[in-house]
Amino acid sequence: MKFYRNQEIEDLAAERLSQLARILARPLAPPIPIDLLAEQILGLDFLWEDIDELPRETVLGALHPHKRLIIMNERHRALFDTKPGLERFTKGHEMGHWDLFIDQGALEHPTLFALDDSSLFTRRRSPVGEVTVMKWLLSFPEGQGFLRDLKSRADDPNEARAVNRYAAAILMPKDLLRAEVGTIDRTRWSNLYRIAERFEVTIGALTVRLQQLGLLYVAKDRTLYKDPVQAKGQIVLP
Repeated sequence: MKFYRNQEIEDLAAERLSQLARILARPLAPPIPIDLLAEQILGLDFLWEDIDELPRETVLGALHPHKRLIIMNERHRALFDTKPGLERFTKGHEMGHWDLFIDQGALEHPTLFALDDSSLFTRRRSPVGEVTVMKWLLSFPEGQGFLRDLKSRADDPNEARAVNRYAAAILMPKDLLRAEVGTIDRTRWSNLYRIAERFEVTIGALTVRLQQLGLLYVAKDRTLYKDPVQAKGQIVLP
């Protein structure tokens, strides 16, 4: 498993965005056209179809590297329709698996039990959090039983961190985001919701991204501070 430093992920995302800007012959502005980036830069297509689910789990999407496809789960189209930011982040998540972890040169030579191949896994939301499940096991009863015993196979912590960082960097480029939040009082939730709408992301994805960039601190009581330094100063006051 490859290990990526945050700066490496940011640099790769920035390069992909620069490639798209050159194709469009114009600077990018929010919301980032993520479908176009996937198709024109990464050579991926999208397909909506049902994806198998185990009880009490929700599969949002999956990556099929050999077909260069990101599959969006048709079963949850209504959820995506009500939360477009969730759809966009799911796409970015799968794009991150492709761009960071798929050995694209080896796709022409698949092996029978290539368990490190991300095409074998689907992204899920479950009671224990986000997990990936070995999809080929779902095709026969013994495999389903094994999965129930195993409960889930969580994303490798580094891979989960990396692909989510990639999705955030693609959807919310740091320079564009800094410019947007630099003109507002980011300690007001109403202002953050407007920024989330501008970038077409969920409020959760936005607050995580801002904290990654040191532009926000969210306390346990959901009080907002403009950065960790301000939060530390306010929290220690008598």
